[in-house]
Amino acid sequence: MRGEKHRPGSPGPQRLLGTPGYLACLVFSLAASMLAQGWSVAVACALSLALALAFYPVALRVLANARLWLLVALLLVPACLFGGSPAWTLGPLALSQPGLATGLQMGLRALAIVVGVAGFAASVPLSELAGLLERVGLKGLGFALGVAMNVLPVINERATTAYQALRLRGGFRRQRLQALRLLLVTVVANSLRYADDIVSAAEARAFSLERARPLPVTWCGSDLALTGILAGITLALALVH
Repeated sequence: MRGEKHRPGSPGPQRLLGTPGYLACLVFSLAASMLAQGWSVAVACALSLALALAFYPVALRVLANARLWLLVALLLVPACLFGGSPAWTLGPLALSQPGLATGLQMGLRALAIVVGVAGFAASVPLSELAGLLERVGLKGLGFALGVAMNVLPVINERATTAYQALRLRGGFRRQRLQALRLLLVTVVANSLRYADDIVSAAEARAFSLERARPLPVTWCGSDLALTGILAGITLALALVH
């Protein structure tokens, strides 16, 4: 089955890129932020934010999440305090200039990665990601990814149910460590049983990875050009010292 080309008149929200294009943006955010050296990471972060603004602005909402900035602070503060010889003093604290630079660079890397992952997750349906993996020869991985994503809400529901059952029976009043162990075993066992039921249902319907048809993948004409441009920028950032 050939990949489906995106049509502006098709129902649903219009996507500016196809699945390969969004995948290229994700790979760029990950690779550029990790391969960029020194303050080149600031350029990588700025480009990642520019891609988000242009193609998946919904990902920028993650910047309003306090937990993201807490993560940045956890990267920045220890680097400032223990990253080298002190250059400034802030009350009883001695701050390191090399540590501050290292912490800021780690924070920029974290921002680029989080925005890239959030944008990809918000833009590409799971079925298209599985279809893309199947088309490159990873048929089992697409099916496994679908099963894993299907199990996640079940894990949340059954973990909540098991926790409430233990709490109502007074399981956390005494021997809390044993209660947590029982909760973990219950959640893992129920999740594995549910996943096994999905696989058994697929086998009962004669599902086979070898005979399964690849799921359709949305693509746009600009995907290839964007992939080439981002690959060139990533290579340039990796070579800049």
